[in-house]
Amino acid sequence: MPSLPRIVVSPPRPGLDMGAHYGWIQSAAIRCGDYVFVSGIVAVDPESGERLNGTLASEAHRAFQNLGLVLEAAGSSLARLVQVRAMIYDRIEYDALNRVYRQYVPEGPPARTVWSARIMDAFKVQLDAVAVV
Repeated sequence: MPSLPRIVVSPPRPGLDMGAHYGWIQSAAIRCGDYVFVSGIVAVDPESGERLNGTLASEAHRAFQNLGLVLEAAGSSLARLVQVRAMIYDRIEYDALNRVYRQYVPEGPPARTVWSARIMDAFKVQLDAVAVV
């Protein structure tokens, strides 16, 4: 069985290079075959990398916007998501996340898991996702 090429997707904007700004050892995304794997998407300014402090809802909006930028750089989009894993800092914020989520994934939502966790650098939400190209 032939192996599929693993293509590293560069950050589409300088602020989304989490290694340069936060020391996180990760790629913006990996494209393999017809799939794009994205992880570690948080609320940072895509140009400067500055952390955006705010409510869970405001951070979730920026995280979904950043996810969209990375997916587009990989040849995909939010409309082509097949799985989303969302970490939130407190489970009491579940409904706030859902209100934002519905705005970015309004129809035919992908498979999803949400859990509460302590997120690095005190972000309130972090997204991992898989999409098709």
